Amino acid sequence: MPILRKWEYNGAICGIWKVTETTDELRSLLTDKSFTPEFFSYKSYSRQLEFLAVRVLIRELTGAEQRVLHYESGKPYLDGCKSKISISHTKGYVAVALHPEKETGIDIEYRSDRVKKVVTRFISHKEMSLIDNRLFFITDEDEKDCAMVNMYLLFWSAKETMFKMLDSSGVDFLERLQVRSIIIPELYTKSDGFSFPEAGVFYGELKTVAFKDPGNDVEMNIELYVSQDFVCTYSVSE
Repeated sequence: MPILRKWEYNGAICGIWKVTETTDELRSLLTDKSFTPEFFSYKSYSRQLEFLAVRVLIRELTGAEQRVLHYESGKPYLDGCKSKISISHTKGYVAVALHPEKETGIDIEYRSDRVKKVVTRFISHKEMSLIDNRLFFITDEDEKDCAMVNMYLLFWSAKETMFKMLDSSGVDFLERLQVRSIIIPELYTKSDGFSFPEAGVFYGELKTVAFKDPGNDVEMNIELYVSQDFVCTYSVSE
């Protein structure tokens, strides 16, 4: 499967790969340069697929194979390369963002109603009001439920992207990371909520703030890309 989507944002190059290949097919696209002991420690077939798909996607984005290593925190970096990298994967998809100098973050989440069960762990009352206000005028229950799930996933994904940008451990998604606003062009809105255009995708932006320490707040602009199957958020530091 070729790249599902490839784009540039604030100097970063980003891509999403839909994984339809087998491990053997993906491995045939790589040399030993891409492999680390990490791959051979994976017993799960799905983790092996993700590992390989990420390396193939990096090669497609940069034109060269890159060896991916990890700091003790788990944050990835490229061996012998100063470029910053962010990696995400979800059911059947992998996403990568690379920037030559600045911190970048990307997150992709497969669309699932399961997010409803954990929403109180990462969305505050104030953020929930923001969501309710956008969905208030949607009268069709199925449409409203779809929009609500998308909103929940976007907030979760945005906070995952923020977390990656901060590169901090032990960040409370509920208290320390907040979404202030969500902007979706009128082209993709319906009844003050949002629906899918004919292309099946829409774009927008989230305004967020991370409360790191007293007097050290970090505001971020998080771009969003939503399809029928997943939500994706990404950002680059100022």
